[in-house]
Amino acid sequence: MDHDIEDRYYAIKVALKALFDQRLTGRDREVNGSNWHFLSHVNGEDLTLYQVNAGKFIYDMSPQELADLLVIVQTILDDHLLEGGEQKHWAFDYVAAQAQRGTLEAFNNLSQQSQVYASQTTLQQLLSSPAYQNQIASAYISTYSDWILESDRARGDLANIISDAIGRGVNPRETANVISKRLDVSMARAKNMAQTEQVGALRQAQWNETDWSRERLGLNTGLMWLSALKPTTRSWHASRHGKVYTTEEVRDFYAENGNRYHCYCSQIPVLLNDDGSIFNEGLANKLAKERKQWTKAEAA
Repeated sequence: MDHDIEDRYYAIKVALKALFDQRLTGRDREVNGSNWHFLSHVNGEDLTLYQVNAGKFIYDMSPQELADLLVIVQTILDDHLLEGGEQKHWAFDYVAAQAQRGTLEAFNNLSQQSQVYASQTTLQQLLSSPAYQNQIASAYISTYSDWILESDRARGDLANIISDAIGRGVNPRETANVISKRLDVSMARAKNMAQTEQVGALRQAQWNETDWSRERLGLNTGLMWLSALKPTTRSWHASRHGKVYTTEEVRDFYAENGNRYHCYCSQIPVLLNDDGSIFNEGLANKLAKERKQWTKAEAA
């Protein structure tokens, strides 16, 4: 999905350049310039302060022409970021694929752990169930809302940049360069948002099948936490590795303190004994050892 997002922002830049070449016209003047500073991304998440010259260009643009320009900017953003609309938005396929992947993983995990589950559940039944279709519909609504917000946020950002550049007398070439860098900021946000959407759909599918198997078949199930255990993993995420939680506890965790953002943890449904312990004791011991090793490495 990252490549798709990059292609879309590249297309936005191309369309805006053509627009600016046509609409941002005027003349240079010989005066002492001033400096205009703004923040932009360099190498991913790093923010850098940039400086451009100002006060040396006079635009041939009325307030109404500026307003018309900003409307076209919004249209260009919407054409690429909201393509397909609320019914067939381009990001839906990525989200649906992750939801299906999560359901498949949950199905495989539970089939291996429970003969009752394996004998009474098929993957096709799960994917065609009303509950699964409702999950997909909910994910679509959330995804489309996220992209509307980002398109609006980018529009507001670019509108401020364009208006300031015209007011400060920044020449069209430097204005276009500033716009390009500010779009990189939006693209970085979009990539983070897309990662959260996709992982969220995968997790939700795992959570749902954990609940549904309990309701459908009476299985005693919980969610085993699997942390990515990366150097960048937050300690309170890593500390959950190999432990079992209810779906309510996991949902509550992701609903607070920004825990759902930049998180690569996953959860898988596991069969539990009557006392709540993990049926697969060997897996529990293996993951506990991994958790201790990560904690020790972080402390070193």
